Amino acid sequence: MALENITNMTSSEFLNSLPPQLLAPFEKLITILQVAGIVLLIYILILLIKGILGWRRNMRIDKTYEAVLEINEKLDELLNRAAKKEKKSEKQEKTPGFFAGLFGKKGSKKRKLK
Repeated sequence: MALENITNMTSSEFLNSLPPQLLAPFEKLITILQVAGIVLLIYILILLIKGILGWRRNMRIDKTYEAVLEINEKLDELLNRAAKKEKKSEKQEKTPGFFAGLFGKKGSKKRKLK
């Protein structure tokens, strides 16, 4: 009869029915396990939030990456057009710049110091 009563009890009812002298050595252990359970739940919650934020960040990165690829394609087209125009136009000889004249680079007149 007593065995049937024990099997129908929940764990909290069973623990409450035990005498306090039996539970005294395990009170610290039970408290530690309760704290560990709470910490574990908080850690799981933080992992879920971090996962959701990471997923959103990766979605934004993917969109930005696609936009960059599209811009690169357009720039390649523009550069190819510019290169074709340069080939068609006549190349003009460059005149030496200001600093080339001062420091005696190619095609410039050398100054003589007195």
